[in-house]
Amino acid sequence: MAEKGCSLDEIAVTVQEVADSIGTMSVSLSPCSVPGHKPSFQLGENEMELGLGIHGEAGVERTNLQSANEVVARLLDHLTSTESGYQYFNPPNGTNVGLVVNNLGGTSNLELSLIAGSAIDYLTSKLCYNVTRAYMGSLMTSLEMAGVSLTLLRIKDHWTEYLDYPTTAPGWPNQPLGPDGSQERNSNNATIIGSGSKRETELKSTIGPPVTTVGQKMRDCVVSICKSLTAAEEELDDLDRGSGDGDCGSTLKAGAKALTECIDKIPWDEPSEALLSVSDAIERSMGGTSGAIYTLLLTSGSRVIGKGECLSKWVESLMEGIRAVKQYGGADVGDRTMLDSLVPAAKALQRSITDSSPSLDALKAAVEPIHSRMSLRYFGFKICLSGSYNYWMSLDVFKYCFSGHHLFSDAFFAFSDISIARMELL
Repeated sequence: MAEKGCSLDEIAVTVQEVADSIGTMSVSLSPCSVPGHKPSFQLGENEMELGLGIHGEAGVERTNLQSANEVVARLLDHLTSTESGYQYFNPPNGTNVGLVVNNLGGTSNLELSLIAGSAIDYLTSKLCYNVTRAYMGSLMTSLEMAGVSLTLLRIKDHWTEYLDYPTTAPGWPNQPLGPDGSQERNSNNATIIGSGSKRETELKSTIGPPVTTVGQKMRDCVVSICKSLTAAEEELDDLDRGSGDGDCGSTLKAGAKALTECIDKIPWDEPSEALLSVSDAIERSMGGTSGAIYTLLLTSGSRVIGKGECLSKWVESLMEGIRAVKQYGGADVGDRTMLDSLVPAAKALQRSITDSSPSLDALKAAVEPIHSRMSLRYFGFKICLSGSYNYWMSLDVFKYCFSGHHLFSDAFFAFSDISIARMELL
């Protein structure tokens, strides 16, 4: 669409329409394992799991192994059924649809072709759809997981032009590597400011060990956080295996390692630049959604913090970061994300400024009530996280945090402490 001259607004509208017209269902015959770690979950020799997430999140059902035709029928029936109440994908008969048969990692081409043929036959003969486009390949894998996912797209007439448009995207079926497809991203995560850049020249005098008391405290807090995250790697990975891909601790350790290696290249005496440098290190070293969200939070917050001369500037910075996470991440309080702890903490700090109450006491009072909301209902299933909560409470560095929110919660406590120290110095 961009190459045809469509505006960004037009592209955004179409992308949202496509997102609203898609349904996906998967099946797995084996777990996946992050290299060097235990399998994310266990399946019996004669078991398969339906509806699991791309990171190994628990599916909707486990059942005995079945034939390819039976598996395809179960996936597509569930995907198009209205009885379950989900109604993922249920356009009327005769609708033009696109099909993507995706290899989750460990499925052979022979098996993938068998599934694709069966799916096309079932969609046309049983569900009465017109399969106008079909794609097959390893488009979104889950390491070595043996399984497939089936994705259906309700195709509007003018969308086929875009689906058929030439592309050099290396992952798209039947497309060779483009001229830039083999270019590797620079992975020197210790380089916080590019050599010879304008930013490096402007900050050259501020990079290195801090000279102010506040800068030293800020550095010490980040060092302490990095040590605690590194020590908790295995325990965090074990907790994450219960609801994800088992790499929470490893991912956070990678970020901690990158920060430790460049700790004296960060301009701690300049809060705005320090946050940007921490954000750079995290962006280069941490994968997955969490790394992107952390980077977004810090980068957005750095734009308004200025010199961080008072607590109100740190609160303003946090609120700006939260606003960006909400805007680009699409989540809000109650969606079981880091916002469930960050938003109450930010509001508590705002109140503490007005009430002149101790800031850290206000933070504690704001975050502890989250415990009462740890039992949630999500898509009809009751999820109890009290065990995770008790674990976080047992660790000093995670004292007021819970599952998945620790890095910025602790960084925020550290920065809050620095702000209080700065106020005492004024």
